[in-house]
Amino acid sequence: MRRRTAVVAATLLAAGLSPLTLTAPASAAAAKHTDDFNGDGYRDLAIGDYGATVGGKKKAGAVVVIWGSSKGLDPARRTVVSQNSAGVPGAAETSDFFGTDITTVDLNKDGYADVVATAPGEDDGAYTGTFTVLWGSKSGLTSGSAYKNPKYKDRGFAKDIAVGDFDANGSQDVVAVDDQNIWYLRGPFTESGSRGKATDFDPIDGENIDPEIVVSGKVTKDGTADFAVLGNDWDTDDDRVWFYKGGSGGPKQTKKVNLPSSASLVEAGATIADFDKNGYGDLAVGGRRSGKGGGVYVLPGTSTGPSTSVKTITQSTSGVPGTPESADSFGSDVSSADTNGDGYPDLAVGVAGEVIGDNWFRVGGVTVLRGSSTGLTGKNARMYDYATAGVEGAANEDNDAGLGDSVLLRDLNGDGHTDLVASAPQATPGRLHLLPGTATGPTGQGSRMLTLDGLGLTSLTRLYAQLAD
Repeated sequence: MRRRTAVVAATLLAAGLSPLTLTAPASAAAAKHTDDFNGDGYRDLAIGDYGATVGGKKKAGAVVVIWGSSKGLDPARRTVVSQNSAGVPGAAETSDFFGTDITTVDLNKDGYADVVATAPGEDDGAYTGTFTVLWGSKSGLTSGSAYKNPKYKDRGFAKDIAVGDFDANGSQDVVAVDDQNIWYLRGPFTESGSRGKATDFDPIDGENIDPEIVVSGKVTKDGTADFAVLGNDWDTDDDRVWFYKGGSGGPKQTKKVNLPSSASLVEAGATIADFDKNGYGDLAVGGRRSGKGGGVYVLPGTSTGPSTSVKTITQSTSGVPGTPESADSFGSDVSSADTNGDGYPDLAVGVAGEVIGDNWFRVGGVTVLRGSSTGLTGKNARMYDYATAGVEGAANEDNDAGLGDSVLLRDLNGDGHTDLVASAPQATPGRLHLLPGTATGPTGQGSRMLTLDGLGLTSLTRLYAQLAD
């Protein structure tokens, strides 16, 4: 996800949207998609809105779902869930930041995908920070269960989260990081609020670390989910990747890799995909603040975890559109999927600070890097921006737009082609662009632009992250 990348963060008009009750067919034993929350067979789009004003409480936060249909997302059908919603634990309070990070998965294997949403600003007078599971159902997201730091009251909780079956027992687990710790929370998770044992993976080999990002996926060839934590080592001031290999005995740290000195984890995002189809998942890290103009760092997968041979891709890499300029923010966000049907996952890279045309406004764009037998390269890379035919919006904005601040690759209409979703939070008004997929990749022709006014929102920041199906 993190996004990190995983989330599209939005600030809601408190009275602009009201929860909808949706009816869908009965679900099967397991969710077909990890983002089908009502079991109707269509993918939905979850939006984490950590800046939402709810019940007069500023920055209380909310989660918005745009429901899917046979024709793709239907913006007219939306649901808003906050801590003031019936069945959701807690109460909307100022600066809870509910929805800061979200990921989606069928956590309890009931056939409906669920949303796991963090609220790092939550403060009940004892513990700070929580994450909440919003349970999917035939009627949508109608109930929730909250989880707090298993031990520490003052370290915050759930700065970032990832999900996966890391101990190969058939139940989904959650990894959540606080200011200093990596928490492994075993499944099964239930609607009653129960979960399995919690394990603290800090300190690691006696190191003190600031964990920032956790990303999950299958890196080794054993078929079990693994995860990687990205953060800073206090003692050396190095930005590192700590890799945990999943297995029947539970995840174990098997490797740590230093990132290049040019890399920055400030507002970074990450994803895992097998870009060269050699059976090992590769870790791609997008660093918008890295070097001059940003960069993407690819750590190829091996039997023991991410390789120490890190490939750096910037706008100076052969074939990549554009040239590195200060504040281009190449690597604003990353998302992976096969966009052209060749079997190799590709990488969408946000370039939110890109200057287009003769003005100095940073209208932004999205670059798609192609996977291949040699991994990600700049060959046949393509940029999508406001100069792309069919994409609504002017190429020469009268202010910054930030297109590509957050990106998502996903087949939203079930036609077998991967669509591109990209936010432009700084445009006036803020926008969400949906570019349909084709056999050769996303296209601006037939694309849709959803505005904040049309969605009943007041700002957009990030798209959510999730495990691939």
